[in-house]
Amino acid sequence: MGFFRFRKIIPLGKFFRINLSKTGASLSAGPPGATVNVRKDRVDGTVGIPGSGLSYKERLSNRGCASVLVFALMLASALAGVVAWAR
Repeated sequence: MGFFRFRKIIPLGKFFRINLSKTGASLSAGPPGATVNVRKDRVDGTVGIPGSGLSYKERLSNRGCASVLVFALMLASALAGVVAWAR
């Protein structure tokens, strides 16, 4: 028996994305082939070969505190990139 999934990706420039799904929101950063994904409860890293469908995913952190720190750093760097681009 199958199930339905929902996912919406909102790009924020070249290397940042907001991911929305039925289980919540997350922020992804990185070029195609090497991505860090931050959710409220964990941080995941993924490496793969773009376009092949082949990838490896590993949990980097389970702690909410670490997720908040990494999310804050990613958000700060995204905002710095937007400010630099706007000038």
